[in-house]
Amino acid sequence: MTILPEFSLETKRLSIRHFAPDDLDDFVALCADSEVLRYVDDGTTLPRSEVARWIKVCQQKYAERGYGTSAVFEKSTGNFIGYCGVVRAPGNDFDELIYVFHRSAWGQGYASEAGRAMLGYVFARSSLSKIYATIYADNHTSRKVADKLGMTVEKINDPDGRPVVFYVISRDTFRDA
Repeated sequence: MTILPEFSLETKRLSIRHFAPDDLDDFVALCADSEVLRYVDDGTTLPRSEVARWIKVCQQKYAERGYGTSAVFEKSTGNFIGYCGVVRAPGNDFDELIYVFHRSAWGQGYASEAGRAMLGYVFARSSLSKIYATIYADNHTSRKVADKLGMTVEKINDPDGRPVVFYVISRDTFRDA
């Protein structure tokens, strides 16, 4: 068993921490909602076994890099409302900000709040000069979040018939925001 350093971020309304095995049921419920996962990878829901594997991968990344996908909780209720993190997807040569929230948490500014906290945390603890966000062009809500975070469009790509917008923020731009 790997003992991980304590990690938590607190914002005005959110508590963010590393995923733990005890989070499996909450994470499974999030990943079973097809509307929530519509813009994640290929949009398919994830079975319990895959979510359990994801938690193990997250814990490995925390140990190796000090950051990854983290659980997000609403401070006022203590409820798990989603995840946010900076990850490097297989096959990519860049790190990207990701966030997914339960529908009940949509429209409340949680993605911007968690995203800002996570960007600050990762820039402070890594040597990354840039962090990206890969967003489907028709995901207007996530594109607004990237704009609010000070990210700018670097390019638009259409690898498989579905346009993807690559947003980026540099360490210096984030620091100046």
